[in-house]
Amino acid sequence: MDRVGAGLGALAGLVGISCCMLPTVLAAIGLSSVSFALSLGTTLYYGYGWYFRAAALAFAGLATLAVLRRRRACTLPGARGQLPLFVSVGVAMIVVYAVLYALTAWLARLAATEPAAIRGGRGP
Repeated sequence: MDRVGAGLGALAGLVGISCCMLPTVLAAIGLSSVSFALSLGTTLYYGYGWYFRAAALAFAGLATLAVLRRRRACTLPGARGQLPLFVSVGVAMIVVYAVLYALTAWLARLAATEPAAIRGGRGP
């Protein structure tokens, strides 16, 4: 696995899921309420999620191209030798996106049920 490719893929995955991660981070550090973070996350994910994913793909493509230029492998035969770079970028991007999506979905479910959990499951 190409380390540079894994790093680029991880960054691209973060860019792709930042629509959900930004509200989570804001709530975690106390800069917004949980209800506002859920509302913002829902709006960003359903309204602009594809823009974030497209930005992640554009970032991954441009960063990979920059690495290929630095390695002097911009020709088709040179790029064929860089298959581990392409695989690393793709796998890391998908894994980071999936893990962070699962984490934010779990946190959203936890936040939605938190008052009952705090009361011990009892009614008001």
